[in-house]
Amino acid sequence: MASKTQIKETILKVAGDPISGVIFDLAEEWAEAIVALDAPQTAAIAPAATKETRITKPEEVR
Repeated sequence: MASKTQIKETILKVAGDPISGVIFDLAEEWAEAIVALDAPQTAAIAPAATKETRITKPEEVR
């Protein structure tokens, strides 16, 4: 996996090495987003199954 700096340098290189402009301004954020995509995802732990109780009558009397 490439580092954030390497990804940013590649983005700028492909864009023609701009020194200002939208691509130059957003290259850092794009690199961070790409690094986040390649980060290992932790699987969400499924909640333990709980016994459900069915309520057939209201508990309160009005």
